[in-house]
Amino acid sequence: MKKKSILIAIVIALLAIFVVAAVSTVFVNDSKERYANVSSNKSDDAVAPASVKDESTQPLAQNEVGGMNETATEHMEDANEAVPETVVDEGAIAEPDTTEEATAPVEQDQAEAAPAEQEQASAEAKTHIVTAVGLKYEPLVIQIQPGDKVAWENMPTHDTQSLEGLIPEGAEAWHSQMGENYQRTFTVEWIYVYKCTPHFGAGMGGAIIVGNPVNLDQIKAADAKGAAARLVKKAIAAAEKM
Repeated sequence: MKKKSILIAIVIALLAIFVVAAVSTVFVNDSKERYANVSSNKSDDAVAPASVKDESTQPLAQNEVGGMNETATEHMEDANEAVPETVVDEGAIAEPDTTEEATAPVEQDQAEAAPAEQEQASAEAKTHIVTAVGLKYEPLVIQIQPGDKVAWENMPTHDTQSLEGLIPEGAEAWHSQMGENYQRTFTVEWIYVYKCTPHFGAGMGGAIIVGNPVNLDQIKAADAKGAAARLVKKAIAAAEKM
């Protein structure tokens, strides 16, 4: 009986503890919710005045901006009125200088004329062919104009060399490579006499009359002998027929 009484008392005590714990939990949760609601209401009350303050100050800021814009506009109008009107004196405007414009076409015409003259001179210049045939040149004597060119062709065993004393004084003597074709431009009026070095003993040579034979008397008085004398004689005959 005592044991049953003790057990019953223990069970009752446990139930009482459980009930007390449950009631305490409900009370604590309810207190937290109430405290949270109270804090939220306080925060809303604190924010509301700030919003009211912003709304109340906004018109004032707009008025201040408007006042500043009006003041700036007034200053700009005053500045525009203060700027004096610029008067342009038409008589003081300098007339354009037409001297450079007038001379420019002349210089341009001269610049265009120079290449045209050079092209005309190049077009008028000719190339005359002298061909080595056996032991002679054909033609033996040729007549050309200053600026023309003479080209020696078919020269496998020949060359061409100017004869000393039978070209203009101070003129550059020439001597081509053996076995090679050769060409040369003549600019000074004169009678030029040349030879083929390895075959000069057989009389292989020739003469070139450039423009007017201004040295005809001089070449007549030249002390030429052998094959050179025969070439001089041929050149003099051709020059006298001009």
